[in-house]
Amino acid sequence: MKKLILVNGDLATGKSHLALIIKERFNLPLFTKDEYKEALAETHPYRTYEESHKLSIMAMDMLFESFEKVAKDEKDVILEANFREAHMERLQELANKYHYEVLHLDLIGNIDILYHRYMNRIQNENRHPVHTVNKLDDYVAFEVYTTSRRNEKKIGKIITINTDDFSYQTDEKLFKEIEKFLNS
Repeated sequence: MKKLILVNGDLATGKSHLALIIKERFNLPLFTKDEYKEALAETHPYRTYEESHKLSIMAMDMLFESFEKVAKDEKDVILEANFREAHMERLQELANKYHYEVLHLDLIGNIDILYHRYMNRIQNENRHPVHTVNKLDDYVAFEVYTTSRRNEKKIGKIITINTDDFSYQTDEKLFKEIEKFLNS
């Protein structure tokens, strides 16, 4: 059976970085929502949150289309995004359709730590501007968003990863679990 690794989780947990590590370590194709959204932002105006959110929707559609193309080629694949419940339902349908077993890496962390990390990204890091048009710079809004995401449906075999620090990025136990999943 083909393997699908989902790298999902709270904002500012290092999802993209972990997905890149897995891609390189296991030589798998990787599709990320942010790459699509950034490419779309180069040709589509996005001055408001609503316009940026439309780009997110388009980027997710592109991510799913890319997955379907790879699925037809019988390949294992990694998808990285901040998947919500509607995305999980769609992913489950595609996994069933193309006979994929799913490993769901769910990155979580202390909300205070994640909020400060998130704000630092927006204010001090060289992030693409499309990621700074949001409504989550308020702590309460960030907390509500994070809590609601955590309570949504997840699919596949779930590994919950604490990201309060970044030690998980070199955790050999985690990589052995991924390798075991890929080879089962």
